[in-house]
Amino acid sequence: MKLLNFDGKPGHSMVDDRFAANPPVNELPHLAWFGVYCATNPAGHFWNPDEGPQLGSVENDLLALCDRHGCGWAAYVHRLDTPGLREYYIYFGHGAAMERVLPDLKVKYPTYRLEFDRIDDLKWAQYRKWLGWVYAGG
Repeated sequence: MKLLNFDGKPGHSMVDDRFAANPPVNELPHLAWFGVYCATNPAGHFWNPDEGPQLGSVENDLLALCDRHGCGWAAYVHRLDTPGLREYYIYFGHGAAMERVLPDLKVKYPTYRLEFDRIDDLKWAQYRKWLGWVYAGG
């Protein structure tokens, strides 16, 4: 876990480093991004403390859906928080149907702005970048 600064904007990065020595690049070559935008003004925090429990529920359901639609081919590796936004990054393999996660999540949380995107990251370059953030500067 590391506090960061993105051009004057605070960030909080949590990276699962269990893949640092040997990332499963062949098995999980795709990277999904999910954005969960806060429903209330964060009022100088990463999220409004009153909204914390609801964001926790969204997170739990998001990860459960990634597990279900990942069909054994998904690994949650990074969460990045900036004021008003939580970003989740999940590597996945060819057998996963990550595009099905967002519609299911939107049904349960219709008042939240939720987004999804995906890229191919065949060498896990993004993961290595995030590890660098966490380990840089002690």
